[in-house]
Amino acid sequence: MKILRKDRKEGIVRLVPETLDDLWHLDNILGPGDLLTAKTYRKQVIRSGSETKEGDRIPVVLTIEVEKKDFHRDTHSLRVTGKVTAGPEDKVPLSSYHTISIEPRLMLTVQKKEWNRAQLERLKRSRNLKPLLLICVLDRDQADIAELKESGIEYLATINSEKIMGRENQEPYWHQIFTYLQRKNEHQAIVVAGPGFERENLLEFIKSKDQELSRRIVLEHTNSTGRAGINEVVKSSANRILRDTRISREASFVDRLLGEIEKEGKATYGQKETEEAVKSGAAETLLISEERIRGLESLARTAERTGASVVIISSDHELGERFLHLGGVGALLRFKPS
Repeated sequence: MKILRKDRKEGIVRLVPETLDDLWHLDNILGPGDLLTAKTYRKQVIRSGSETKEGDRIPVVLTIEVEKKDFHRDTHSLRVTGKVTAGPEDKVPLSSYHTISIEPRLMLTVQKKEWNRAQLERLKRSRNLKPLLLICVLDRDQADIAELKESGIEYLATINSEKIMGRENQEPYWHQIFTYLQRKNEHQAIVVAGPGFERENLLEFIKSKDQELSRRIVLEHTNSTGRAGINEVVKSSANRILRDTRISREASFVDRLLGEIEKEGKATYGQKETEEAVKSGAAETLLISEERIRGLESLARTAERTGASVVIISSDHELGERFLHLGGVGALLRFKPS
């Protein structure tokens, strides 16, 4: 998602969705009463005496007050319906209903009376969004590859083993899969799964070619291959793998905070001390426990205004729980305040 303009005072965000996931995020961001402005198409109504007939569809820029949304994954569009509140009145009567079809690369403006924290977090997440999981399910004959995005599963490719009569050499097959996985190396984690031992064979081959890539691979067992196997991974393993990935990231922040506190380095904790660091511009990364975010929204906004990043820490792991017991708020610092 490209964010072109953000005015918190006016409640306006101008943006350009770029992917199907961006449309899914917009579907979750837009709500009743929001104002949506975009270029759209409207059929002209031609009146001749007492008769009226429909003319050609013409391009117009309209603002509608959102009432209804309909996300179409198959056609890569989000249809938003509401009453027209602004536009060329000679072409479109105010208060008439219109549907804007949002597709990737359409510039639009969203105006809300108030953007809540969750909506702003979703905007931020969509701005730097990485696909969640790259999944490869294989046996000795075929590998099927898909990616799990926040909006759902997208099937990407099928790679077949080319067997030569009288002998079997799987290395060309493994090399094709390895090359594909290496090219798509932007996901949070890579899952290699299947019903037999081919997943272990593939991993050993990848280790011999690219150690860094191999360390990002998680092996899983499935009873099925093909799309059924991919769905099995999503149903049985995806949440656990993503949870482990999230926990690893959160734990690294808390571990760094605790290390800096122990050596009296560039870190602080406790609400008063952290607020002082944020207001002085000393905070580089603000950490807040999930349980405390409701009471610290203002602090998070101040941190963002001073250029600090904000990381929400859940307490469903040991270091997250330890951070909560420490007060649930702290900061890694650019410098130590005087």
